[in-house]
Amino acid sequence: MDRRVRPKNRIRQFVIDGEAVVLSVDGISDFNALHSGKHSEEVQLCAFDVLAMDGDDLRRLPLSMRKPNLARAPSLATGWDIHQSL
Repeated sequence: MDRRVRPKNRIRQFVIDGEAVVLSVDGISDFNALHSGKHSEEVQLCAFDVLAMDGDDLRRLPLSMRKPNLARAPSLATGWDIHQSL
């Protein structure tokens, strides 16, 4: 028997607002490292907001109502190291 918990409301499509960053050893975004292309394996996506989800435009909702959805969206974005921005 498979005892893993599976989400009932799986998100199929989403639009997030965020920024691709490369962090320095100090944890500070390094634009030059990102722009150089020499650190592609270190690129992370810092997600700020969810603008749409499963065809619903969420932009008219207050950010305080959109932000909780951010935790649900990254599970579908394979191949990215996604961090929520508070």
